Amino acid sequence: MWQILRKKAELPGAARARPGRGKPALAVPAEHLVDHNRIQPPFPAGLEQAMFGLGCFWGAERKFWQASGVYATAVGYAAGFTPNPTY
Repeated sequence: MWQILRKKAELPGAARARPGRGKPALAVPAEHLVDHNRIQPPFPAGLEQAMFGLGCFWGAERKFWQASGVYATAVGYAAGFTPNPTY
């Protein structure tokens, strides 16, 4: 049992990944519901993008709304082989 707890988590390879979808299951709005800034390109000149891996999407996203210099936030899945993943 202890060996299971020590094993490093790994993403499944392409052969074991879920098949996903050909197109996104949900429409992504052009602007954020809370601050109304754009969350899809084009963005204002001079901005940079950062990506963070966190637990609960929306609980963690709220902290970024309160951070100085953050223009907009968007949550979702990143990495892996499954196209257009959802819950």
